[in-house]
Amino acid sequence: MSTRPGRPVRLVLTPRAGRPPRVPLLAFIHQHPEFRAAVRDAGGGRTGGRPGFSDAVIIAVVAQGLLPGLFSLLQSWVDQQRTEASIRIQVGDAEVEVQVNGRTDATKLLDQATRALRQAGGVGADQPDQPDQAGPAA
Repeated sequence: MSTRPGRPVRLVLTPRAGRPPRVPLLAFIHQHPEFRAAVRDAGGGRTGGRPGFSDAVIIAVVAQGLLPGLFSLLQSWVDQQRTEASIRIQVGDAEVEVQVNGRTDATKLLDQATRALRQAGGVGADQPDQPDQAGPAA
């Protein structure tokens, strides 16, 4: 993402669960030490009554450089659980939501989120696009 350097990205990860997952998403993410401090349970409560969404809402505030790894972990978990997840991404005042399912290409999530944030005004228009680790957009 080509937002201002050092600007953290806030994510709200909401797994969609028809049945309890074999491995909860938070436990799956915490298997990777770089995410233990930055990714946490949102602290109970429902997700606004949205049908099909579990109580497991996860908050992450991470450096932009960690997003490709976090998106890859999320995609891997979704594939293993045969489920879906919603990600709300916030940079500054801009917020977008992307859906992750078994057909989602993890390498394209960052591009999709970046484009959506640009449209929402969250990415600095005064900064040139910078290539990211996900590669060029298709």
